[in-house]
Amino acid sequence: MDSLVNNWIVLCGGGLLGFAVGIITGLFGAGGGFIVTPVLNIFLGLPMNIAVGTSACQVLGASAFSLYHHYEKELFGIRVALTMLIGIPFGSYLGASIVKKLAALKPIVVSGRELKTVDFVLLVVFAVFLSLIAAWLFYDNFHIRKHLHEMDDKSHTGMLSKLKIYPVMKYRTMPVGEFSATVLVLLGFFMGFLSGLLGIGGGVVIMPILFYLVGQETKFATKTGTMLVFASGFFATICHAFENNIDYTLSSFFIAGAFFGTKTGARMQKRISGKDIRKYFAFVVLAAVLIVISKLVKMIL
Repeated sequence: MDSLVNNWIVLCGGGLLGFAVGIITGLFGAGGGFIVTPVLNIFLGLPMNIAVGTSACQVLGASAFSLYHHYEKELFGIRVALTMLIGIPFGSYLGASIVKKLAALKPIVVSGRELKTVDFVLLVVFAVFLSLIAAWLFYDNFHIRKHLHEMDDKSHTGMLSKLKIYPVMKYRTMPVGEFSATVLVLLGFFMGFLSGLLGIGGGVVIMPILFYLVGQETKFATKTGTMLVFASGFFATICHAFENNIDYTLSSFFIAGAFFGTKTGARMQKRISGKDIRKYFAFVVLAAVLIVISKLVKMIL
């Protein structure tokens, strides 16, 4: 009886978390997996390989709802998304393969404690990765130089826009117009790799990449990001399904909550400026960093 009650508490909690993640997906274009994966491991006790697979499945559902709410006839940003999509499945397969190998390794001893290799390694990767993203976002939003703080969406150019590696294509959502398709494919591969390895959908990094490196305006970057998160979640879910890394019951509750959350997030995005979206996103990533670091400290001490 107690186990049944506990299971329902976990599932209901999953639904509430799915709602919160849905808001993040709809507002920022990020799939929310960067929060879901560590939370499933830290608070619900799932092994990291199962947490990664379940998170990828949740990302797929949440991004599908977000894509529906952001749908528009002109499909701004779809050419960028389709170009990056070429590299996503290959990256997803590589990431999922690494998770499989980590799960098969023997436990490691850290500070006298025996820890699951897959749990410890992936949490460390999460901590480092999210810390770098948070530092990047805070640098942009709160740097003392005025011209950075007041960066206008339509006046900036992506850091990689000068890499004119063949073929070069024109994209209407970029102020510079032209960009290397090869570079976009490689960025898609990187996003797919993160999705397969961490179950994060890649949205936590794709919005900064699209804005800072590629040069898309924030509003278009969130739309392109949503399309890419859906694609990476799809391929990562398939890869992890073959490895039996998905808790389908829990992910269904996540997705149900995300259905309502993404609608709320999409409405909020229409009322918030591009600079504010980037600023709020920085605090969300910082919260995820603190959660992961606290878990690592408890594991070691």
